[in-house]
Amino acid sequence: MTPVEASADRESIFNRIADYVSAAMGRPTNIMIWLVLVVGWTLLFAAHIVSANANFLPGWFTGTAFNFPLNLNTTVAELFIGFLVAAAANRSERNLELTLAAIADQEKHIEDVEATLSAELASNTVLTQQVHDMASQIHAFLTASKS
Repeated sequence: MTPVEASADRESIFNRIADYVSAAMGRPTNIMIWLVLVVGWTLLFAAHIVSANANFLPGWFTGTAFNFPLNLNTTVAELFIGFLVAAAANRSERNLELTLAAIADQEKHIEDVEATLSAELASNTVLTQQVHDMASQIHAFLTASKS
């Protein structure tokens, strides 16, 4: 299990909810739902299904009968979503730090392996040169004994 997976297993319910809400808020489906709700809310008052108390600008635009609940709901939702998204961003930052630390450890391991390979390659080169020299000596000895 990687450090990132291990830390995900230990996350609190708040952090898991924050991750879910953060992911859900960025989906096109969520944007479409809120668009339909806001347009529906506006049409409810524009069609005078619910009266709006306004005498400046259109009643559906300025009426206090619907602005207060709409503003209250959106403000509270934005507040909570902001906190949840911030918590998810903090978790993402921690996971990124863990991932970068794991990558740094892997890079060090790779450097160690490269150093070992370099030493073994140098040793192999020396041995290959010795084998070549011995083969040349054997060849010279055999050709000298034939003549």
